Amino acid sequence: MADFGSARKWARALIEATVGAGARIVDGTMGNGYDTEWLAGLAGKDGHVFGFDIQPEAVERTRTRLEAAGLLERATLICDGHQKLAEYVKEPLDAAVFNLGWLPGSPHACTTQVDTTLQAAEAALSLLKPGGVLTICVYPGHEEGTRERGALLQWAGALDDGVYDAMAQEYLNIRKKPPLLIAVTKR
Repeated sequence: MADFGSARKWARALIEATVGAGARIVDGTMGNGYDTEWLAGLAGKDGHVFGFDIQPEAVERTRTRLEAAGLLERATLICDGHQKLAEYVKEPLDAAVFNLGWLPGSPHACTTQVDTTLQAAEAALSLLKPGGVLTICVYPGHEEGTRERGALLQWAGALDDGVYDAMAQEYLNIRKKPPLLIAVTKR
């Protein structure tokens, strides 16, 4: 039986096809640091990852993970909202990665929000190099995630098709609302 994978798996495949040694990448939602660690490995010793999370616990979990893997010097960890990424990142990006929702293993009271997520996506897009990719995994299984899904689909669908290619990938027949992947590449 074929394994169709998941939104995160699809995002990883796009990132791996785009990013190489020396890459500059934003991880817009560090969480437990798994993606930040993976991205730091992809970027190599000459690359850099800028990780964002508003929760100090997420920043510390990520710092611990990167230290254990010997990758901390390849990352800048920022305890601030991802919508402010252009205030911290001043160089063109090869990729930006967002996994929306809440910090895994913590209460669901603190989630990503429609307004700041849209601001972050726009900021990441403004820094994206030609050929770069932005991936957003949207989790519509909670109220704010459902709002983010609708807003992000509308946002991506309105992007200038002379400059960007935007796509959405999701399962059509699973009722429990699995994650959706939205991906944008700059021509």
